[in-house]
Amino acid sequence: MRIISGKYRGTKLFLPPDDLIRPTSDRAKEMVFSTLNSIILKKKLNFDDMKVLDFFCGTGGFGIECISRGFKKVCFIDNSKIAIDLTKKNLNLIKAQKFAEIYNLDFRNLKFTPFRADIFFLDPPYNKFKISEILKSIINAGLINKKSIGVLELPKSTLQNELSFLSIIKEKKVSNSLFLFFEIN
Repeated sequence: MRIISGKYRGTKLFLPPDDLIRPTSDRAKEMVFSTLNSIILKKKLNFDDMKVLDFFCGTGGFGIECISRGFKKVCFIDNSKIAIDLTKKNLNLIKAQKFAEIYNLDFRNLKFTPFRADIFFLDPPYNKFKISEILKSIINAGLINKKSIGVLELPKSTLQNELSFLSIIKEKKVSNSLFLFFEIN
């Protein structure tokens, strides 16, 4: 697993010690950022003014990729201490701690925070939680702005009718994963 673009391109990130954390593949990250760039250009937004939420951050790979590409700030949240420690280790690798806020929190116990993301990435453990509950918690905690762009990674087998409440912009499949790009109204 490596940083695929930007200032820290080519840097190899530390991997999880076991299979309890499922990092997003480099191929999938390339697709996500290509799609995000297209969406951001269409909306005439400037990503170096944007804040990012990497929720269920795992290794921190998605948020670190955002830092490498010049996004303003990234908030990393995970309920696993192992994941948070791994994210910190990867941030230390590129000396990017000043661009990060890191919280070891469960989505069911979020409290109001001054961080407001313009883009957010959700990669919850497959088939473990209801996406609607996660989003409700994030919105109620004030972690995302109105009109923010979300990227959701799910198993390819996810039933679409379970996600009918989302305003989906694009849908992409990579390997065994389904990626939904949507906007919060």
